[in-house]
Amino acid sequence: MSGGVDSSVTAHLLKQRGLDVEAIFMRNWDTRDERGECPSERDWQDVQAVCQQLDIKCHEINLVKEYWNTVFAVALDEYARGRTPNPDVLCNREIKFGVLLKEIHRRLGPFQWFATGHYARTAVSTADSTMTLLYRGLDRQKDQSYYLAAVDSKYLSRTLFPLGQLDKKRDVRSMALDVGLATAKREESMGICFVGERRRFDQFLAEYLPQRAGDILSPDGQVLGRHSGMFTKTIGQSAGIAGWQDKWYIYVKDMGQNCMYAVQN
Repeated sequence: MSGGVDSSVTAHLLKQRGLDVEAIFMRNWDTRDERGECPSERDWQDVQAVCQQLDIKCHEINLVKEYWNTVFAVALDEYARGRTPNPDVLCNREIKFGVLLKEIHRRLGPFQWFATGHYARTAVSTADSTMTLLYRGLDRQKDQSYYLAAVDSKYLSRTLFPLGQLDKKRDVRSMALDVGLATAKREESMGICFVGERRRFDQFLAEYLPQRAGDILSPDGQVLGRHSGMFTKTIGQSAGIAGWQDKWYIYVKDMGQNCMYAVQN
């Protein structure tokens, strides 16, 4: 459970089925924002409040070190090479469906099923009964199957996604309000946990990676503008060049020359 409405409703639905449910709160990043508040501490408090309402046991597991080594450090290395990783994909594969499952096994013994609040679905393959297939959630606005696509099928075969068949606005939020869950009115959190919601991503990365400005060039070598660091833009992103009728988009990064190339349309 993350402290959000999705995982809260997931726990409620499992409890409704009469299952023996225990909650796990995973602490991946410990930092304080500019007001001196630790977002993960508020998340943990919300998890405890919901678990008290549902009368289920909750556990906190600290995976800050593991997250740094297998997600954050890897992501930084990718950015330094001019590529654009997705930390959430790494986190699901390496942490949530990796070290977390091992830690649950160590602490609580062999478990039967694992459940999350992701909007995704699974089904056993008709061609191979040993293979579990991953499908998109029915709510296409909230579908999170992409973020789970790197998780090994053997873990998905024992995983439940109770929200996969539901619509966030129509079903999940209203269910949380009807039940009176402590997180029912909590705003949705967006972005990556280690950046926070009030910080610009490129400014955050600049604290860890050398930020060297360079040129943004047209395909024929014309200087169109400047970038503030090779990690500040990704392939396909708007180059942010004003004064043209048609937008320019980054399509090549030349790490050796510290320049980016952009193309229109």
